[in-house]
Amino acid sequence: MTPSSKFNPSGDAKPEDNEKAESFGEPLNRHRLVIVCVRGNVSVRETIRSILDNAIGRTDTPPLLVLGPTAPEDVSNGQDHRIGWVTFVDGTSLAHPLPQVEIISPDNLLEVNLFIERASQGENHAIVGDFLDNVIRSIGSPESFYTFYCQLASRVKLKKRTAILVIKEDIHDRSMVETVKRFADVVLEFRDQDDESGLKVEMRTLNFADNIYTAWRPFADWMRPVSMSA
Repeated sequence: MTPSSKFNPSGDAKPEDNEKAESFGEPLNRHRLVIVCVRGNVSVRETIRSILDNAIGRTDTPPLLVLGPTAPEDVSNGQDHRIGWVTFVDGTSLAHPLPQVEIISPDNLLEVNLFIERASQGENHAIVGDFLDNVIRSIGSPESFYTFYCQLASRVKLKKRTAILVIKEDIHDRSMVETVKRFADVVLEFRDQDDESGLKVEMRTLNFADNIYTAWRPFADWMRPVSMSA
């Protein structure tokens, strides 16, 4: 494990809490809201797959998938997920071939909220997805998004659920990205780096809940979320 640093006012790194650094190889379900920011050639689709396979794994209550640019069939791993696909449907209510998929327009924030509320009732489902990308792009008012996102974060924390939400950081205004990060317990950031040996992915952790931060470090090749075809 690459050393993590515990924040202190002087800015000096303290490496004694290495084991607390977050990664997709360690459980994230002790946190309520985890934001995963990707940029460059890091694939959102492959990142979601890594989350499902490595951060959550097989459970008796499969996570609720609330997807946006990523299509349901792109991240299906054989589990019986309930899926909300927050995507653009030209004002029509299209049916998806998979019966567990409900299509929701990203500018209908009430429907998005209702779907998450209905689909997660009764069981402690984790919530995984990239629907914020489409919501941010379709909502013209930062104030409306702030209200929606604040309600979502509050609901997740009050009900002690875990939400792991992926955003493509470099397609949004910086102020919007900072708003999304502000409510998180943990932010995981991924970026691509090109050197003589080829394309690599680096990761760093901003663990606001435990006040632990890491430097940029290589992401393990066996689960790195890069797909040049995505």
